[in-house]
Amino acid sequence: MRRQWLLSATVNDILEQALRAEGQGVNLKEALDRRGDMERARDMGLTFTVEHLYYQVVDAAYREDKEKIHDLWRDIGFWYGKYFKGKSSDPVKELTDALGFLTHGSQFTAEKGKGDELIVSCINERYTRGYTEVFATFIEAAFSVFGYKKLE
Repeated sequence: MRRQWLLSATVNDILEQALRAEGQGVNLKEALDRRGDMERARDMGLTFTVEHLYYQVVDAAYREDKEKIHDLWRDIGFWYGKYFKGKSSDPVKELTDALGFLTHGSQFTAEKGKGDELIVSCINERYTRGYTEVFATFIEAAFSVFGYKKLE
């Protein structure tokens, strides 16, 4: 009986995931193929190489013109905040979820503190100093749209 239940549950799960993939505009084969491609790229070191290059480029630009780079990241942060504010009934949660996805591989949290405080933390040993500075500016600007202010 247990084996029959496991088979039924497995088939049900497969059908559910196939329908989910179809709902996102791909079939299950395409989804698995894409995942396989991503795993291959990761195993070959390609995702790490691109990520490392990205942090280095941001860091070099930061060292070259700190004010300009801060302004660019601040503007994009404001845009993200406004985008999520207009998109959702719970924009803070939506933005937090997006940042969690954006910072995949990092330890990112945004939790309610005392009263109306929001405590945001993002830890990643691969971030350069320049990237850390401008990403903090981005996060600060995005959450400022919802009335949050950085505490020193």
